[in-house]
Amino acid sequence: MDYLDLDTLTMAGKYLLGATGGLVSYIAGNYLIDKQTSTPLHVSYDQKPRMDMKGLDLFPIMSAIFKSLPENTRRNLLLKGNKPSSWTVPDWFDIYGENPYKISEVIPGKIWNVYYSTENFWAFDPQAKTFSKALGMDFTDEQTCWRIMRNAEQFGREVSNQTLKDLEKAKELNDLVEAKERCPETIKAVGPFALNMPVVKLNNGDVLLYCPVRVRDETGFAEWLEGLGPVKWVVLGSSAHTLMIPSIMKRYPEAVYISSKDAWDKLAFMDGWPKKKADFEYDNVEDLERLNNLLSEEGIQFHFVAGDNATMTVVPIAHKAALECDILYGLSDGGFLNLTKEELEVGGSAPADQRLFKMALATKPTSPNGYLPIYRFWMMDPCCPMGILNPTPPAKDNSGCAEMAKSLRAILAEEIEHGLGVHTGPITGKVFKESVEANWNWLDGQSLLQPKK
Repeated sequence: MDYLDLDTLTMAGKYLLGATGGLVSYIAGNYLIDKQTSTPLHVSYDQKPRMDMKGLDLFPIMSAIFKSLPENTRRNLLLKGNKPSSWTVPDWFDIYGENPYKISEVIPGKIWNVYYSTENFWAFDPQAKTFSKALGMDFTDEQTCWRIMRNAEQFGREVSNQTLKDLEKAKELNDLVEAKERCPETIKAVGPFALNMPVVKLNNGDVLLYCPVRVRDETGFAEWLEGLGPVKWVVLGSSAHTLMIPSIMKRYPEAVYISSKDAWDKLAFMDGWPKKKADFEYDNVEDLERLNNLLSEEGIQFHFVAGDNATMTVVPIAHKAALECDILYGLSDGGFLNLTKEELEVGGSAPADQRLFKMALATKPTSPNGYLPIYRFWMMDPCCPMGILNPTPPAKDNSGCAEMAKSLRAILAEEIEHGLGVHTGPITGKVFKESVEANWNWLDGQSLLQPKK
């Protein structure tokens, strides 16, 4: 997942520190007026994002500065600061010579899931670590540890004891990384960052990649993939998932690229980026209609999730399988992301950091509903600095929630027998629908599984 660039935030901080009294007054006044005229999210939360610099919380300052900029300047600064920093991300083959891919067939001859392991950049990239701490994911921070243990206590002594062991393990890993920095030993100890890529064979024989990962020749993966048919369609499913796209662009420059405007504009800031506009912008009503008219007979229909300003995601339904990214976190069957309920249970095989992520951010009372991590609420709140610092900020009147609810109802009304998530992997259609309901039924307070009354 992409994250806010520290250099961009620091630069904005320098602007403030160098400002004269008049400019500061304008920025502060503009921020306060805007906040007073915005409708806060109708769901309350007690934890807020915080980025400390010598005891000063930078988030409100950054928010005030960016609000005072002309819209085009504000947006371009945020997008440019979050462009991918390189054309490839090191994977398990680069580091250990091991096959980074695991392939499973979901619908025979039509849909496959590819599980792909890369280096966990969250553990080594200074900017990622800074942003991670702001989200409440620094498992060595005293306040974060307190919150994790508070959340764990509600599940009983056994879970509480395991959570304490997980925190001790996280401290050991942090100490190891600080002592030896990035090296094969520490990368292996931290464990991979894994993503799922759904692969779809359309009725005409073309192959479509959803949220694609790097395609390499050395392990035979490229031969397998391209043996399915020509890779002609590439879908950027979320504006928060662009790190892998540069390598795909190099390999498949002639493919048709389907993206949100935010995601593509971010990529266009890369040096040498060859294509300034995606072939289809699915958040453009006319492009989406044109796309669906073109591909509906090939077994796929695209649904843009309007209102989700944080990820600008699209959910294609191909051969009765829904493909999603950044919509599902907690699952209705007790799983979380790509972990099953059994893997999350005490003594399970889930890495400590994955259990801690759920306990820190996606468990009540930190998470208002116990499914979504708290930052998903922040990003949809017009009065929260995290929301304001999105390239596409939430609507000031909080109307994005109703828009998103309408979009999700339209998706859930479709016939869905399978779900494939970039972070969850394959699940049943029943679990997919129930999980969308569990994660997002707070949007307008009514069930998403039925038409709004």
